[in-house]
Amino acid sequence: MTAKTFRFFREDLCTRCGDCFAACPYLELPPEEAKSEISSLIDGGSSLALEVCNTCHTCDALCPENAGPYELVLERWSKRDQGLPTTARLVTPSEPCNIWSSLKALMPADELSLLHSWDDFSPCDEICLTGFYTSVVPYILQSKVLKGLPKIVGSEALFGCAGDIYKTGSFTMVEQITRRLEKLFKEMGVKKVVASMSAEGMVLSEILPRRFGAKFAFEVEALETWLLRRLQEEKIKPLESLDLTVTVHDNCLSKMQEGRLQEINRKIVRRLGCEIIEPRHTRERSLCCGFGAAAAHYRVIDIMASGYRRLKELEETGADAAVIYCPACLFILTLIKVVAGSSLPLYHPVELVEMAAGEKPLQRHERRAWDMIAIISNHLLKCAASPAYRRPFKPAYIAPEITPLPELPRGDRRRTKALAAFYHSPLVQNRLVRALISFFFKRIVSSYDTRRKRRLGLKLESTPEHPFHQPG
Repeated sequence: MTAKTFRFFREDLCTRCGDCFAACPYLELPPEEAKSEISSLIDGGSSLALEVCNTCHTCDALCPENAGPYELVLERWSKRDQGLPTTARLVTPSEPCNIWSSLKALMPADELSLLHSWDDFSPCDEICLTGFYTSVVPYILQSKVLKGLPKIVGSEALFGCAGDIYKTGSFTMVEQITRRLEKLFKEMGVKKVVASMSAEGMVLSEILPRRFGAKFAFEVEALETWLLRRLQEEKIKPLESLDLTVTVHDNCLSKMQEGRLQEINRKIVRRLGCEIIEPRHTRERSLCCGFGAAAAHYRVIDIMASGYRRLKELEETGADAAVIYCPACLFILTLIKVVAGSSLPLYHPVELVEMAAGEKPLQRHERRAWDMIAIISNHLLKCAASPAYRRPFKPAYIAPEITPLPELPRGDRRRTKALAAFYHSPLVQNRLVRALISFFFKRIVSSYDTRRKRRLGLKLESTPEHPFHQPG
């Protein structure tokens, strides 16, 4: 059987003007170099974009012809036929040591109970879809201010609606997930989806229908849109103004639909009495939280270096706190925060609404970050000990029917729990050790970033006079 060819980049629309890579917050190339870069990428030549792409969607958002230069990067990546690197096991639910199965070994009983209750796909007109990474921070959806949400439904068996998989260029796998979603939502009779993870809402409303012909019979609304409407209708009544200065981190897929989701989140925080200070890279040029930096080579160090760059930009605003409305960005930036020793508070918009309504958010972000560090540590230990585990792998075929996903192996469960106990213990959670972790983390990522930029011939410092720069 001949493999299907996916072609999403519109070469017929592209004028090779280079605006995409001049605007890219990771390349910021001078005009002539940017033109050469897009031409080389189209012609199948060497490309910096393939090396540094953080999947941030800026090139697509700012392409004057809507040609889809980001999709061209994905098409080049899709031709990687050696299988996925072993680190991709962490974000592939059908692999035994994925982060969701691993986290279930560490989650408290109240969160496990929530996840169990959400794994219910019986017929329902309206649902709140939990999202891949909402399941990493499920405690956010326990808030009383979310009373009135439709039935909450979700499972890692939905593969995050293929959002992560799409970022790798694994288009055949995306199509398999699309067919699973079509079958599931049709059987459920869903007419409306409130996406607790707005990035997955964009996948359902934009990427899968436009790129993979998904036929969904429901409308999609972001949780933040639902939340703003409840505030406007005074179904949620803040008791006090928060009187905070906040900076807002915009996720990659918020750049779709002309950035409407970005403004919705700003309306929420302003309504709660917050003043917004924008970071240097914001809105359509926002930097990735770091997670997307792994798409090119699946290196944990790329996530750390890229995430730390974003965290520093947020800190440099001098804001009292940062608002992170994507659960994936929230847990990644929290992870970077704890190892970097940052004191900048990070809030999901739901938590700000809770505070304004007189409630106290659970705020388990930092504890969850150390849980994630334990899971990553177990992964690195397995890589060091097992040549077979280090080898690239081919993900299993995803059938249209939802099938049980593998349980975390007993040995991995024991190691992960032991590592988590160690990281949460006074041996680590003390001022001296945390300072040492911060010191070595900053040295390592700074050195790695500098060497990488020199190797790739990228400028070490950004140039404020660049034509695509926006004022912070």
